[in-house]
Amino acid sequence: MSALINVLRDMALLLARVTFGAILVFRGWRRWTSEGGMQAQIDYLKQFQTPQPEVMAWGGTLLEIIGGLFLIFGLLTPIIGIALVVQQVMVILWTRYFRGPWIENGGYEYNVVQAGLALLLTVFGAGRAAIDQLFKRSRDDDDDDSDEPVRRTPKTSNTPATSGSTSATAKSRTRVDDNDPA
Repeated sequence: MSALINVLRDMALLLARVTFGAILVFRGWRRWTSEGGMQAQIDYLKQFQTPQPEVMAWGGTLLEIIGGLFLIFGLLTPIIGIALVVQQVMVILWTRYFRGPWIENGGYEYNVVQAGLALLLTVFGAGRAAIDQLFKRSRDDDDDDSDEPVRRTPKTSNTPATSGSTSATAKSRTRVDDNDPA
């Protein structure tokens, strides 16, 4: 059952990453190439007295294009996720909060969804179908973060336990074999 859940989790993360990444790339590309180009984005940010509107416009657009591509391939997913959460919080605070949450009024509900999705990708990572997996360290067999089930068994000792000694009652961890009936 655990293997099925892991596969479903990885498929969901892959779908979320690719979908979110594609939306970001398309939106960033549209901002860059639309009528007025980046100057229109800079002017939009200036009307809200956004600090350093040139840096914010270019930074946001490049984050969407490059970060979106990185998400599609699953590269540096937690870092891109954090950057996107910060970006969406800044967008809400500087240009949207006063309009209320509803998108038909120019509100921030879409930005909250994006920040939430970016936060999920930050916490859960890219999944196994990602370039990030090529850079993961191999785990030791006794690693506590392993997905394998464990069974606690008493440690056997050749010497009798003395009063106050915990050697006879100490527990050790052993891996459970999938074919083990216990």
